[in-house]
Amino acid sequence: MRRFVRSRARRLAAVCLVGAAVALLTGCTPVGVPGKTDRIEWVSSSTVGGYKYDYYRNLAYPCSISGYQTVVIGTKVGSDDSATRPLWIRMRGGGVGWFDAAGKPQPTAGNKVEETASGLTSFLADTGLVKDVKADAAGFRLVSVSMCDHDIYAGGDEPDPNNPNKQPDGSPRTTNGLFATKAAIQFAKAKYPTGKVFLHGTSAGGAGTFGVAWGLQRQGIPPAGVVSDSGVVNFEWEKATNEQGVCTEKRDDAALVAIKARTQFELADAGNEPDKLVKSDRLTVPILHVWNRADMNTCGSVQMDCPLRDGTTQRLGAAECAHGPLRTEILAKGAATKDRDMRVCVSTTDAPGQCTVHVVTAGDKVNTDPAEPADFNAAIMDWVRARLGD
Repeated sequence: MRRFVRSRARRLAAVCLVGAAVALLTGCTPVGVPGKTDRIEWVSSSTVGGYKYDYYRNLAYPCSISGYQTVVIGTKVGSDDSATRPLWIRMRGGGVGWFDAAGKPQPTAGNKVEETASGLTSFLADTGLVKDVKADAAGFRLVSVSMCDHDIYAGGDEPDPNNPNKQPDGSPRTTNGLFATKAAIQFAKAKYPTGKVFLHGTSAGGAGTFGVAWGLQRQGIPPAGVVSDSGVVNFEWEKATNEQGVCTEKRDDAALVAIKARTQFELADAGNEPDKLVKSDRLTVPILHVWNRADMNTCGSVQMDCPLRDGTTQRLGAAECAHGPLRTEILAKGAATKDRDMRVCVSTTDAPGQCTVHVVTAGDKVNTDPAEPADFNAAIMDWVRARLGD
C-alpha cells in the first residue's frame, strides 16, 4: 500500500507538469501554488502582555469538522506598523488525525474545529524560545497559525477522505493545512512591511515546517530559516515501529495510509521527506533541527532495528532512529552549511538524565548534553540572528 501511495503521487506529479490549468485540478495542486487570501476577514482584536493581537478567519479554508482556518497576528504595543520588521511564524503541535471508513474522527475529534483567538494567542505567550524572540532587538512581529484540519500543515486543499462533515453550502470539507498556512503568511506580509520570515514549529508543527518551507520556496518567497522542534516526517521509521511493535500506542498501517490520503500529493511522497529534500538541495531554506535524544513522543530510547537510507539497518533508540536521517544529512554538509542539527538532553525533574521531554523550545528548559549549550534556546537565537544578517 505504501508503494501504491508513492507511485500515485509520482503519477500526479507528472500530470501537474502539463500546465497551470491541469495543475489546479482537485488532487493536483503543487506545493508552490500560493495560498488563497481574498476571503480572509478580521474578527476581533485584543491586547495581552504588551502585544496587540488581531484575529482573522479565512473563509477559503474550512476545518475538518466545523469552522474555518484562523490566524492571529501580534504587534508590540507602541511599535511602528509602517516599519519593516521580521516575522515569526508559530506552528503549534497537536498530533495528526484522519477519519476512518465509518467517518469517525481519529484518534479523537480534537484539533478539527475552528481555533479561538485565545487559543492561538496562548502559543505566543510561551516562556521559552518565543520569549527570547519577543525580547530581541529586531522587533519581530508574531503570527500564530491554526491546525484545525489536523493534517501536520500538509493538506493540499482537497476533499477529506471519509469525512462526513459538510461545509455550509453542502460541499465536502477539505484538508488545507499547507495552503492555509501559506495564506496566513502571505496575508501578514502584505499587511505589514516585512523583512525576513522564520518558521518555528513544535511537535506536529515541527514536522509541518519542512513542507511549508518547501512550498514557500517553490512559490518564490522562501523563509529565512526554520526552527523545527521535536517533529519530523519519516515514513520508513513509522512503518518499522509498527512492524517491530516498538511503541505501545502507535498508528497502524491503515492509519498511515489514511493520513497520506489527506496530504498534498508531493508531501505524501516518501521521496520528498525532509532529509531527502535537504540531501538533494531541493530544500535550500536554512534549517535548525532541534530534538531530544529520547523524546517519549517518538518512542523514547526503546531499541529497534532502524532502517537506514542505504537499505541497511542499525540498532538504535527509537527517537534517534526517527531524527537520524535528517541529522545525518545536515552533518554531512560540513561546517560551512547554515543548517544545524541540535540534539539535546532535556529531562523532567523526576527523571534526570533521561532526555525524555517532548517539545524542548517551549518553556525555560536546560540541556545536559555537553555537545550543546545548556541554554540551547539562546543558541537558537544566535542562529536566528545570523540568518537575519545573511
